[in-house]
Order: sequence, then C-alpha cells, then structure tokens
Amino acid sequence: MTALRLCPLVVFLMLAACGDSGNSDPSASTNLQSAPTPPQPMSVAPTTLTGTVSGDPVTLELSETPNTGTATFAGQVAETGDISLSVLEGNTPVVSQTVTGYYLTDPYTPLGLSLTVNGVSEQVRFSSINLPPATLTVGSSGPLTSGVYYAADGVTVIGSIMETYSVTANDPTSVKYSVTATGTVNGTPTSETDVYTVSASGSVALIEVDLLLNGQTVQFTAGS
Repeated sequence: MTALRLCPLVVFLMLAACGDSGNSDPSASTNLQSAPTPPQPMSVAPTTLTGTVSGDPVTLELSETPNTGTATFAGQVAETGDISLSVLEGNTPVVSQTVTGYYLTDPYTPLGLSLTVNGVSEQVRFSSINLPPATLTVGSSGPLTSGVYYAADGVTVIGSIMETYSVTANDPTSVKYSVTATGTVNGTPTSETDVYTVSASGSVALIEVDLLLNGQTVQFTAGS
C-alpha cells in the first residue's frame, strides 16, 4: 500500500457550545431526537477501528488529548491539544499523523493546527468558524470551519479544507453526529467523515471513520 493522507481537522473541530442535557427513556420505542452538543475542548479516548482496503485488513487508531499546555500560534498565546491518528496494515504503519491544535478559551475559538503527516510538516490556519447549535437535533446540518493548508514555512499555500456537520437518528438513547472535512493538499483530494454517538447526557463515543485513501473511501468501524 502506498502512502496515504488523512484529514486532521475532523476530530479537533468538534466545535461546540455547551447545551442543556435532555432526558430519554432507554426503553422507548422511538429514537432520541436531540442531544446536547459536547463542550469544548473535547477529549476522545484511544479508539481502534478496523476496515479493509482491496481485501486487506487495515486498522485505524485515534486519540485526542486537550489542554496539554500553551504556545504561540499566529501571534496569539493559545491553549494546545494533541491528536494522534494512524492507519496500520497488519503491524506496519502506512499513515502516521500527529497534530497539535491551537485554540482560545472563553469562548472556545480554534486558531489552527501544526501537523506532521508521514514525516512531512504542515500548518492549517482557520479562516472561517461556525459553531453548531447548543443542541444537536436530528435532521440538522450546516457548515463548521474552513481553513488554508500551508507548507512548514507557514507562507507557501498548498491546499484548503472545509468542514460540515449533520445529525441523524441512532437509537433511543443517542443521536449520530457526523463531521465531514473535504479539501485538497498539493492537488490531492482529501476527505474524512467521523461519526460519533452523543447521548442525552452529552457523552460521546467515536463509532466510525470514513477516509478517502488512494482514491477509495474506506469505512472503519468497531465491528469491521
């Protein structure tokens, strides 16, 4: 398998405002229709999902740790959070990506990212930010964030990316919150959709990642 590229924005940009928790009856026959948007910065426990590429099994490993310190980004002192995302074929890494996200607090405002993809350093600076509503309602969707990719020098533009969200029904106790990032880097299309369940109490779990890898969309799930 040749080198692959992942979108770094989706996990970092679960942009959110704190909402009021709702109530649901787990025994109800209807699906939950709304849930509070998770507060930021969001923490994602180490998660392993599996999929197949051309019949070969592949594994995706992801984790996100917020509030790891402070640093200066784009002339502003910002809080930082770390993201680790990799794809393995057997025990061999075919994608290795580490990301540091920079954001302001009160209110939560993401500024950008510094990332290393298979040893190549890049930056993303956000040019447009939209927060989803405080409550995730089934059937809702909209834009989130757009940004520009730069080479390691922070000057040379190498691509762009934009992000949207949608909310769909899942089960009586949770809704599905999908965040999709699409764009191009050095002329190569990128696409990633992360699918989370969000409960009526606001708890979050990553259940699916759909990645465009070498022109093929690969679905990673817990049950692949």
